[in-house]
Order: sequence, then C-alpha cells, then structure tokens
Amino acid sequence: SWMWDYDGRLVACLCEKSNFSGFSVVVVQSWWGIYGLVFLMGLIFIVMLVASIIAVVRMINRFIGWQEETNEQLVEAANTAVAAEKAKSRFLAQMSHEIRTPINTVLGMNEMILRESSDDLIRGYASNIQGAGRNLLGLINTILDFSKIEEGKMEIIPVRYDTASMIENIVNSVVKRAADKGLEFEAHVDRDLPSVLYGDDMRVSQVAVNLLTNAVKYTPEGRVDLYIEKGAVEGRNVDLRMRIKDTGIGIKEEDIGKLFESFTRLEETRNRSIEGTGLGMAIVNRLLDMMDSKLEVESVYGEGSEFAFTVRQEVIDEQPVGDYEIKARQAQEPENDDSYLYAPDARLLIVDDNSMNLMVISNLLKLNGIRPDLADSGARALEILNDNTYDVIMLDHMMPDMDGIEALRKAKEAGLIPEGCAVIALTANAVVGAKESYLRSGFDDYLSKPVDVAEMESVLARHLPADMVGYRSRSENAGMGDGDDGKAAPQDRDSGLMNALSGLGIDTEAGLKYCGGDVNFYKEVLSEYCSTSDERIKELETAAAENDMKTYGIKVHSLKGISRTIGAAALADEALNLEKAAKAGDAETVMLGHKGLMEEFAKLTEEISRTGAIRVVPPESDDEILEFGPE
Repeated sequence: SWMWDYDGRLVACLCEKSNFSGFSVVVVQSWWGIYGLVFLMGLIFIVMLVASIIAVVRMINRFIGWQEETNEQLVEAANTAVAAEKAKSRFLAQMSHEIRTPINTVLGMNEMILRESSDDLIRGYASNIQGAGRNLLGLINTILDFSKIEEGKMEIIPVRYDTASMIENIVNSVVKRAADKGLEFEAHVDRDLPSVLYGDDMRVSQVAVNLLTNAVKYTPEGRVDLYIEKGAVEGRNVDLRMRIKDTGIGIKEEDIGKLFESFTRLEETRNRSIEGTGLGMAIVNRLLDMMDSKLEVESVYGEGSEFAFTVRQEVIDEQPVGDYEIKARQAQEPENDDSYLYAPDARLLIVDDNSMNLMVISNLLKLNGIRPDLADSGARALEILNDNTYDVIMLDHMMPDMDGIEALRKAKEAGLIPEGCAVIALTANAVVGAKESYLRSGFDDYLSKPVDVAEMESVLARHLPADMVGYRSRSENAGMGDGDDGKAAPQDRDSGLMNALSGLGIDTEAGLKYCGGDVNFYKEVLSEYCSTSDERIKELETAAAENDMKTYGIKVHSLKGISRTIGAAALADEALNLEKAAKAGDAETVMLGHKGLMEEFAKLTEEISRTGAIRVVPPESDDEILEFGPE
C-alpha cells in the first residue's frame, strides 16, 4: 500500500506476518525506488509516440502538398500541350487553305499551257509542273484532312451510293500508279455484294485509296491486290470488308505500332526517296475509328503486307452487284428511264421554321404533282394536325420553342398521327447514328437537308400508299408549263450569272442540284437568302448578346442549312463550327467566331445582290404555295 511517511515522503509499505514468531514485519521503501523507473519509461514512451505521430503527420502533409503541386504542374503542362496542339491544327488548316488557292491557280494555268502549246519542250516542262503540282496539292489536302480530324470538323455523312461505282472509283485511283511502276494490280470483288448501300462512301473510299497508294509506294516490284468481300449480314446491315495485299518491303513487327503516329515515317533512311508526310495511316486509323472500325495489319519484313478493315453499311438494294465493271459502266451511261414519281393525291405536311427551306421543298414537289401544306413551327403543326390528316409529315428537328422531337411526341399523345401516316425527320445532322437516333425518337425515316430530289422521291416511294404512287416521263412532260402537273422547260444556265457566283466561292452546281436544276428557282432562292439576311443577323446578334446558346445554336444551324442550299459551302462550314460550340455551351468559342461569321454572311449577300438578275418574281400561280397551313 501507499502512504505518507512521517517526513512527508510518499512511501510503499509491504507487511508480512511470520508464522514462526507471530510478529508482523513491515518493510517501508520509497515509492520512486519501486515505481519510478516504470513511470519514467512510460513517460518516455508517450513522448516518443507523440513525437512520431507529429513527424508522420508532417510527412503526410508535405507529401500531399508536393502531390498537389505536381498535379498543378501536370494540369498546366497538359493545358499547354492541348493549346499547342490546337494552335498547330489551326495553323496547318489555315496554311493549307491559303496554299491551295495559288496551287489551284498554278495548275489551272499550267493546264492551259498543256492545251494550247504546240512546242514539245514547253509541253514537257508543263507536264512536269503538273505532276509535281498535283503531288503538292495531294500533300496539302492530306494535312488539311488531318487538321479537320484533329479539330473535330470532319464528319461521317451517310448517303445512298452505288456499290459498283464506288469500287470503280477506288480502282481507277490506283491502277495508273501501279502501271507506271510496272506493278500488277487486280481487284477481286465479291459478286454477292448488295448493289446499293447506305453509308459514307467518300470516307470508305478515302481509307481504301490511302491504303492502296501506300501499297504501291512501298512495293518496288511484284503486285498489289484489292479484295472487297461481303461479310456478316444482320437485319438490313451488311459488313463490307476490304483487304489490300502487296509484295512490298514489309514492316518490322516492332514498327507496326508506329504506323498510326502522326508525322512519323518508318525507316526514314531506307525510304527517303518515297514522298509522304507520315499522316496517311494516322488519318486512316482515325477515319475508321469514326466509322466504328479498326485497321488490321499483317506483315512479313521483306516479303509484303496485308491491311484490312470492315465497315458496317445499311443495305438499300439487295440485288447482287455481279460484275462491278459492267454495273459501273451502266451507272455512268445516260439513263433511258427518265421517269419521276407522280402522286397528285398525296397529302403532305411540311414543318420547318425556315421559310426558305419551305419554299425549296414546296417547289421541288411541284414536279411530283404534290402541293403540300406548310407550318412554320411545331405549335402551328399541332393546330393543323388537329383539323387535317396526312399521308406523310416532314418535320424539321431543330426549331425554336418546340423542336421536332417534342412536336412529334405531343402529336402522338394527342392521337393526331393516324395509322399509316409516316413522319419523316428533316435534319442537317447527317452523321453516323443519326437515323437510328430519329427512329428511336418515333420517326419513321429521315431526310437530310439540303434536300436531294432523288432522296426525297425515294422516301416518298417508301412511305406513300402504293395505290397513290405513279410515274411519269420527263420528256413527255417538257413544255407543259408551270401548272400542277408539269415543270417549265429547262432554262439556259445563264453562264454570266453562274460565273459571277462561282467567283464569289459559291458552288453553283450544288445550288442548282438542290433547286431541281431550275435556274429561275435558284435565282429566287438566292433572292430569299439575301432578303432575309438582315433579319437572320439580328436574331444571331441578339442571341449572342444575351449569351443564349440554345437559341444561337438553332439560328446558326438554320444559317448553315440555307447556305449549303445555295452552294456557299465555306460559310456553311463556319456556321457548323459555331453550331457545335453552341450545343456544347462553349460561349467563348461562339464569341470568338461570331463577328467574323456575321461579317462574311453580310459581305456574301451584298456581293450576291450586286451580281444582278437574281430577283425573280415567282409566277403568279405559285403565290399560294408559300402560305402556311392547308389550302
């Protein structure tokens, strides 16, 4: 036990009774002498424990601080790298555009020398210039394609295409190059391939041609073979498989992974005499990725290589392609069948907030004997549907206040879409997956804008009742006038005006195509484009000033569509970039590009107006077709 001794010390007492003597013996010892060491050691342990905890906490805090500082440096480095990459892409794109203009001029003037010069020596020089110029233009186009992919400006745009014609174009692009090098070239085409497919044939061809060009480049002797095969079939889709095999120099196994690096060429010393940017395979890989595909590579160094890829395409016509060369020649020959769809009893409603789009589609349908009802908004369409029934409704997707998807949903909820009525989505968003997206939203089909006449007739033929659809001959119809059943005889192309418009950078062939080849109507569309420009600019300025990205996206989407309709592709591409930015909520990018777009739009419309002869008063009989609502 513990107690205080007489002198005030704390002591420990131990008492023990002796069994022999009966005495109790008490031993008194200083408390510190017995317990002091234990207390001291415990205190030292606690101090060391606290010191260790403090040290660990400080180490952890220092590590966390170092990690945060390192992360900040990494983020800063990543942002710098991204900014540098964007700057590089912008620089490449701008330089490519700037260089292409003088190169095209050089090639054009050189072509005149080849045509007009009778001096063999001069013609020889000009021929060398032409070859070198085309190679340079090819390199510039490659860099431009790469820049577009880097900036996300390249899109996959699916269309109906003739399989045989696509194959013929691919073969023609490489057969002369192979022959010039003394190589054997052969195309092995599966005769069971469907004759008409739906996909981006331009990008599929670009991938195939890039691979074939590389095969020819790196094959000093021997042969190059192209295999085009029909793969798996799933519903209305088929796998289109292409293989390119050569007897060239081959690739080392450890170098195969480097194929897809930008601006990288394998074995520079060995291949120094072969022209190239090192971008071709990188572009191929990215294009295939955009089409949900990938490149397969097999190679034996010194013996040759095989490249293959598979893209899924929608089948439009299951008829086998057979001999593709015969089919391609038939496709290129003038068609004897000049018939067009004629359905005067068809009841159509077209819904689009853009009056110019309504005017264009209405005019295109005149030849088909169809006078559609028109609505300029989703709300107006619901009012019309409440009192009328239709066989086909063409409904624009992007509209203010109520878009096409919402309008379709409300119409179905209200029971305004009768059985047998097909609803077609009108859209300028012709990218991969768009059709599936619209089908999931309740549409029966979709039609891309600007509207192609053949595509529109194909859609109508698919969805109008069979007993309503007939066909007429264009030759029999010529000269019948501008009534419901006919179309004016083809006009002279007004070469002076077309040349003036071409000088402004307008693709008049594309514009005429979207206007059904009718020059007078094309002029009318140009007039509408110019006369509504001030209103469009005001709407876009207001949306930009109010930072209303949703409205801005809808309005610039409309500008993109109508610009493409008249053939102003460059302006349409700029509008597309701002549309994407607006959809992503990137107000900074919109503000950076908005002023330039507005200035270019205003300048273009002013220059179109100066060409004169574009303001055409529509025939009196056509006035009512631009009224909204049913007749």
